[in-house]
Amino acid sequence: MQLVSIIGAHDSLRFAEIEDHLSSASTSTISKRLDEFEEAGLVSRTQYNEIPPRVEYALTDEGDEVRMRLDPLLEWATTEN
Repeated sequence: MQLVSIIGAHDSLRFAEIEDHLSSASTSTISKRLDEFEEAGLVSRTQYNEIPPRVEYALTDEGDEVRMRLDPLLEWATTEN
């Protein structure tokens, strides 16, 4: 779900930008999660007919709601007690 927070922190991101934020995750894992989140209606994928091809990912309204609920939990989990 960290992926939802990363995309939500931006208007939209390209795949390479997402990879930069998740350097410990493999390309195939990121791609699979994006597909799953798109299928679940949390992420939208926009493909532009350009050369080179450009694809951008953004949160849907439902994805943004999940992010707003998830962010406090992620913040809590990453703070040192």
